[in-house]
Amino acid sequence: MKPSTQRVVTTVATGVGAVAAWEVFWWARRAHRRTVIYNQALERAQEMRLPLVVVGAPDRGATRGPGCGDLCLDIGDSICPRFIKADIGQHIPLQDDSAVVFVSCVLEYVEDYDAAMEELQRVSGGRLYIVRVEPWTLTAYLYPGAKRTIPAP
Repeated sequence: MKPSTQRVVTTVATGVGAVAAWEVFWWARRAHRRTVIYNQALERAQEMRLPLVVVGAPDRGATRGPGCGDLCLDIGDSICPRFIKADIGQHIPLQDDSAVVFVSCVLEYVEDYDAAMEELQRVSGGRLYIVRVEPWTLTAYLYPGAKRTIPAP
């Protein structure tokens, strides 16, 4: 291999390694944040004696969530013991102000973001804990089915 070709190959390999390291860092950070925020939501639910509703089945997708809560909602199926199949952009079959709600890496996939947020606010009464995929990561752009990237508020 010519020295100039070898430099190009080395540079490309270094770049690929840097991107992989970047993505692994943000994946690990998001996984940690998911657990921390889930625990905050769980603590709040216990303090208020309200159910913890987890939106997005923690047993689905590329990343696993920290727990099922008292009730899990997802558009697909789940193995969580108390599970309701529901589209959060349509209607969540729960009463107003009836739960603490934890949402992890779901809002990137909903058809109608505004309707979903309205429903989540209605059910949670503002006790809403959200983890998002960071919009500056490669994951945010390449994740299968994502409709948008959502910056953290």
